[in-house]
Amino acid sequence: MDTSWLLFLQEIRTDWGGESFFTVVSALPTSALAAAIPAILFWCLNKQAGIFILFNAEIGRIVNELIKGTLCVYRPWIKDAELLPSAEAMAKASSFSFPSGHTQFATAIYGGFAFFYRKVLALPIIAVFALIVLFVAFSRNFLGVHTPQDVLFAIIYSVGLFFAAEKLFAWMGKDPERRLTFFVGGLAATLVVFAWLYFKPYPEDMLDGQLIVNPIKARADAFDALGFGLSFFLGWFFEQRFINFKTNVSPKRRLWRIIIGFAILGVIAVIFYPLMKYFLSVEAYKFFKAFLPFFAILFAIPWAFTKAEKKFRY
Repeated sequence: MDTSWLLFLQEIRTDWGGESFFTVVSALPTSALAAAIPAILFWCLNKQAGIFILFNAEIGRIVNELIKGTLCVYRPWIKDAELLPSAEAMAKASSFSFPSGHTQFATAIYGGFAFFYRKVLALPIIAVFALIVLFVAFSRNFLGVHTPQDVLFAIIYSVGLFFAAEKLFAWMGKDPERRLTFFVGGLAATLVVFAWLYFKPYPEDMLDGQLIVNPIKARADAFDALGFGLSFFLGWFFEQRFINFKTNVSPKRRLWRIIIGFAILGVIAVIFYPLMKYFLSVEAYKFFKAFLPFFAILFAIPWAFTKAEKKFRY
């Protein structure tokens, strides 16, 4: 069923086009909008909403890497030689297929926003965010880099994580001391996942005389999970402990927070990423690419704008 569906979409892609459009759709989880939604909420409007979305995005990514690295399901084109995925999407695809990381991240950001505000948003607005998630999931099928099972499971477990996160934050809200338990437990879980993904054995199946997935490349994905986990738990805890800024500020301060925040994120993306890719190993680059932007959103940028607000009194 999954192969037949992908071959059907491949025929449409070949005969009728649409690859460029769905490549853009597929990039929505990694776009500036995906960062802007939780960042602006966290800095300016509703810290709880921002944290909720960031938790689901980052912890969901760790879960995604854990499942991928444990099950080691090969990409669709390995299962069927007739499948010819989009060259651009194929080049950016990670080691294994199940579940879809793009779908997970889209569900966490856009679906997480709709879930958090589900009691106050109009149904058509919720439908728009749900459609974004479904379009991203479909794009991964259309481009030939994921099966229907990959994207469907990513949506299911991401939505399940919404409910778990809601209960977890409610539990922490009843007793401030539980935050330390959450922090220590989160760090420990992140390190356990990293150790498992890094030291576990990986399949070494061959195709046309070459490894289908090089275990060295697969182990490098462990640093991706480590970066996401540490950025969330360290950033969240440090902000709570050392800054604890408020969002009920003037519109002028909110505007300056956005300017300062995205200026710093821009420097990371435009300057630090290319330098890191040039000078660092693949493992270190994966770690810092995951760690820096989210640690900046949660801690470094709030530290910067609170210092600016105290100094300039704007």
